[in-house]
Amino acid sequence: MGFFKNLWDGILSLLAALATLVVFGLPIWATHQAITYGLVPIWVYVAVAGLVFIGGNLGIAFLRKALDGVAPLRERKRR
Repeated sequence: MGFFKNLWDGILSLLAALATLVVFGLPIWATHQAITYGLVPIWVYVAVAGLVFIGGNLGIAFLRKALDGVAPLRERKRR
């Protein structure tokens, strides 16, 4: 039974990783488009870099948890 809990926790972490990439990816894409069309100044890429860094780290953390079979809000596997 523990295997299925870890599998389910891994699936939840994978869904959390995908949700994180979407939540951070859409504003990154929209900001890039706004810069491309000249709606905002080019220095706004500094904010985009911050979003890429934070969203990427969070997404990688959730992917590591998914591969380890750990739930998104836990630090270790369930017993």
